[in-house]
Amino acid sequence: MARKQARRGSGASASLFSFVAGLACGLGLALLAWLGGYLPRGDEAGAGPPSGRDDPPIIESRGEGEPRERDDRYDFFTVLPEIEVVVPNREIEQRARDNPEQPATPAGGSYLIQAGSFRSAEDAEAIKAELAMFGMVARVQSVTVNGESWHRVRLGPYDTARAADSARRELREQGFESIVLSDG
Repeated sequence: MARKQARRGSGASASLFSFVAGLACGLGLALLAWLGGYLPRGDEAGAGPPSGRDDPPIIESRGEGEPRERDDRYDFFTVLPEIEVVVPNREIEQRARDNPEQPATPAGGSYLIQAGSFRSAEDAEAIKAELAMFGMVARVQSVTVNGESWHRVRLGPYDTARAADSARRELREQGFESIVLSDG
């Protein structure tokens, strides 16, 4: 009886081909991610989060003292207190009713009211002037969001929930929709 010998060469070449094909696909995807800006380039290594552009530092002013420079690093302890939080209407009404002298934050923050946000500075100034006719002092804050300029019409700051709710109600009576923000 004659025995047939097993062929090992065809299985090994198929495994090698699969490995090379997988490696080529992985390298191709990595190259696409790198070219698309999803991976850091060599010149950005260790320089913070990859942004792909040379942005100037952000200059912020919180109303008191001198403006200060903030770098783009995500630092929990400095970024978190600077966040503005929208306070739902029900919540501001409840705060005004239950504890009218309650500040926006335990650290004594304040409330702001935003009466509108416009792409056109002229539209924002028109709303500011209309609010002035009702005896309300507003300011226009210009910001850049995702490369687009927006002009926010804001009132305040208000130290207590009662004052912010009262101003929000007055705006609603005059036909203005608004949101209440906590600056902390």
